[in-house]
Amino acid sequence: MRDTLSFRQLAALLWCALLAPAAELLPGAGGKLGALAVPSLAAVGAVLAASGLLCARAAGASGLARGLLDSFGRPAGTVVLLIYMVWGELLLVLRLALASRRLLGAGERDGTLWFFLAVLAAMALWMSRGRLGAVGRTAELMFLALAVTGGAVLLLALPQTRGINLLPRTDWSARSAAEAALPGLEAFSWGVFAPFLFQQDGERHTGAWLRWTALGCLALAGAELVILGNFGAALTGLLEAPFFQLAKSVGVEGAFQRVESVVSALWTFSDLCLLSGILWMMRRGAEALRPGIGSQTAAAAVLPAAAAALALAGTRPWVLDELRRLLPAGGAVLGLAVPLLAVLLGERRGTRG
Repeated sequence: MRDTLSFRQLAALLWCALLAPAAELLPGAGGKLGALAVPSLAAVGAVLAASGLLCARAAGASGLARGLLDSFGRPAGTVVLLIYMVWGELLLVLRLALASRRLLGAGERDGTLWFFLAVLAAMALWMSRGRLGAVGRTAELMFLALAVTGGAVLLLALPQTRGINLLPRTDWSARSAAEAALPGLEAFSWGVFAPFLFQQDGERHTGAWLRWTALGCLALAGAELVILGNFGAALTGLLEAPFFQLAKSVGVEGAFQRVESVVSALWTFSDLCLLSGILWMMRRGAEALRPGIGSQTAAAAVLPAAAAALALAGTRPWVLDELRRLLPAGGAVLGLAVPLLAVLLGERRGTRG
């Protein structure tokens, strides 16, 4: 069995992984702008597209981890890869804590936080220790399941939408536009792992990457409109997780009257794709530095991340909110600035050579 991903599998893994943070965050504080907040996803999509194209240039056909070492040189490249791995550890802590808290809330306290967290950590570790090709095939199935589930929730909520709810509840300004874009930037910053998992010539897939990005952003824009049309701009801006709140308000007569528990449970697929993707990023970074230690790196990363997530989610949830404020800046640096610098350094080395 192969240990690489096709481009379609990589795209499915990335977008499946992004659905969990997107459902928790969007439209966020930007909801106060009503329908005016939706175009901000175009700017976020442009950032995501640029990040992918830069990473493809920096990676070449050898993968981003090896590409960063070649561009920066061994000493500086080692530091860069270690920074990505430390960032991955932070993302693991946040995702384990946020996902387990969401599951605990959806179950109406039927269970304990440590149980959900332990199951998520164990499943993610299992997915990260096998073959990457198997993860890709699993991600395709999970993405299909989530797309159908999310589409069903939105369709059931569509008759409850009201055009008047799309009107803004605050005046448009540069500051409000920035606030509208921040939740999207935070959601997409979780995807920094993806370029590390693709070991083919990424530049050949430029058109496909742009299409996936455009279609994904259009789907999220449609979801935002349905959410805003149901709750209105004022209430949407105050909700902690608007999509899951929307799932509480929909149902089918004679079948599911309240589907939020089902939706939250299925959204664990997204959490698992995100967690396993981060662990695979750390594996690839470790393998580039020292071949043969990838699987050990995954195990070494999960255990302290689970312990930290349990401590923060159980007794210091405010720390999670503070850590999440770092995500847009971290995503911009590691998803844009570092790959751009790697491309420039690589071209400079090529010119000298």
